[in-house]
Amino acid sequence: MKTFRKYQEEIKNTFETSYSNGPLECMNNHIKVIKRNAYGMRSFYNFKLRIAICLKKSVFKTPKKI
Repeated sequence: MKTFRKYQEEIKNTFETSYSNGPLECMNNHIKVIKRNAYGMRSFYNFKLRIAICLKKSVFKTPKKI
């Protein structure tokens, strides 16, 4: 009960808002798994590229052609 009283305002806020850090935690977990599997990888660029491919998001900006 002491902990509940101490964090009562924060607990109330979690019920009132719809924000969640679940997607961010999922992304962090995926990166940690990739990091464990890529132990000993020599190229940091390839490591970042593997993360980008696995998360299906473009981390790198493509250069514009002039």
